[in-house]
Amino acid sequence: MASKLELINSALILIGDVPLTSLTSGTRAQVVATTLYDNIVQSELSKFRWGFARRQEQLYRAGAPGVGTLVPLFDWSAVYRLPFNMVSLIRLSPSIPYQVYSEEITSPEPAGNQAVYVNYEGDLFADYIYNVSEIDWPAYFSKMIEYALAMDFAPSIRDSASSMQTLAQQYLNASRMARYTDSQQHPQTPIQDRPFINVRY
Repeated sequence: MASKLELINSALILIGDVPLTSLTSGTRAQVVATTLYDNIVQSELSKFRWGFARRQEQLYRAGAPGVGTLVPLFDWSAVYRLPFNMVSLIRLSPSIPYQVYSEEITSPEPAGNQAVYVNYEGDLFADYIYNVSEIDWPAYFSKMIEYALAMDFAPSIRDSASSMQTLAQQYLNASRMARYTDSQQHPQTPIQDRPFINVRY
């Protein structure tokens, strides 16, 4: 719903600074904002299983040109490539033991630098959080990001520890509301556990 520049400017206004006209102005505020922005956003995306940022995708065996599929050196029997835009992995389907490793895989296919190692060689699917573009963020997440940015910008731009503490409280409130709002858009599945009835059958 908002651009990177708009989100940064909202955060700068929250700390009492002047909005930027571009992300290449060379001012102190611009350097701090553009340096911290991506890490803050990635951190916030990975903290919660946001429904709007959740995606499912089939994984494919990792391989190298002319070699075929890659085989791990020990402990695992297969390597599957993880999506290039993945921020954090939620689960695999089928549910099997796995380990995520950071590894460069030489291949003409687009991929990131992460792979999942498993003892399984069938169809494998991933449920994960992906790197959503700012334009696709819901309003509640954008507002939370504005406070997260302002909280981290305050000590570097305004040299104000007290301002940071105030913004930290506002960020916590915005984060709580964002998680609540996001969770309301996805039905909760009740646990169906009836051992005293099931034991009869």
